[in-house]
Amino acid sequence: MDSFFQNKSLNKKTPIPLYYQLKEILSEYISQHQERVVIPTENDLCSFFSISRTTVRQALNELTSEESIERHKSKGSFSIPKKTNQNFLQVLESFNDEMHEKGLIPATEVLTLTFTKATAQIAEKLSIAKGSDVVLLVRLRKTDAIPMVLVTTYLPANYNNLRDIVNEDMVNQSMYAVMREKFHTVPVRTTRFIEAKSAGKFESEELHIPQKSAMLVVETIASDEHDVPIEFSRASYRGDKNRFVIGVHVRQKEE
Repeated sequence: MDSFFQNKSLNKKTPIPLYYQLKEILSEYISQHQERVVIPTENDLCSFFSISRTTVRQALNELTSEESIERHKSKGSFSIPKKTNQNFLQVLESFNDEMHEKGLIPATEVLTLTFTKATAQIAEKLSIAKGSDVVLLVRLRKTDAIPMVLVTTYLPANYNNLRDIVNEDMVNQSMYAVMREKFHTVPVRTTRFIEAKSAGKFESEELHIPQKSAMLVVETIASDEHDVPIEFSRASYRGDKNRFVIGVHVRQKEE
């Protein structure tokens, strides 16, 4: 048994079920490792904590259901690397900057950078006429070489000559940095919509996940200081690799 477990024990006098206590201990063990780690065997856990195999299996089954571990016949159980916390719901910053702050290595693959005509939906989001020119930018964002999010972005081509962004290097540059420094376009306000969806064929192929896998899809409308929309994006995040962190200020009721 790993030294982590040496000072761990189960309280058999409390109403809290033993399997749940074991599950919490194993969850703590997993959380201390960024990388994939081997889970002690059923026999080792039974012997160390003096509990039944049924109790151990219930704890492991719940961890499996929660996608914290994966179990392989004859090979044992292994942790599933923890999900990346995405903070962009709280702060407007580039994907690269956020990943660097977390100590991860970001990478971008540009799948499409071209012009297209605004559909009725895109026109509504950007408050422009249907059929207007928009820049279409589709990027696959990765961390440590693992596909994490597929982002489709529409920019109003006639706003501050944003059409010229098609000539920029969007692999190695932040879109927001380019918009700010070369097109004097600064998003100061965003509205975001979060929805659970299943991966289609395109998302499946690019994110390397099975079709119908769970995704978190975030739609963003960014506006300038005059509340004029300057970006509409749809980001499809892998559900197995991401979770979102949202901070909320509690308003105190006056007595």
